[in-house]
Amino acid sequence: MIEQQFTTWLDAYGRAYTTQDPEAAASLFTENATYQWGPFGELLRGPTEIHRRWAEWANPSEQDLRFEYEIVVVTDEIGIARWMASSRFPSDERLVRYDGIFAVRLDDDLRCREFREWWNTQEERIA
Repeated sequence: MIEQQFTTWLDAYGRAYTTQDPEAAASLFTENATYQWGPFGELLRGPTEIHRRWAEWANPSEQDLRFEYEIVVVTDEIGIARWMASSRFPSDERLVRYDGIFAVRLDDDLRCREFREWWNTQEERIA
């Protein structure tokens, strides 16, 4: 993989995240992809499971979803990126911030075949 390919994939992932679009997210993965949802989370296999988990995660009360990333390293085999995201929950008067790492392996069609993520969160009160 080269950096531009990883950037293209991360941009598409970010759009799926900020629009909470399970179909767009699932389309980024190969039929036999693995998706490790957090360091101790469920290991998802294939677009159907990825779609299901994203649909469960989507929360209509979230607003102003944001997603940014910085690429840490890209090799022929893997891309590593730091990602930062946030969303507001006005009804709870809170802002949730995420900071984490993605490890991504893409196939020749720029679809992900292996995805692992680690993250931490911080919640803040908003007025």
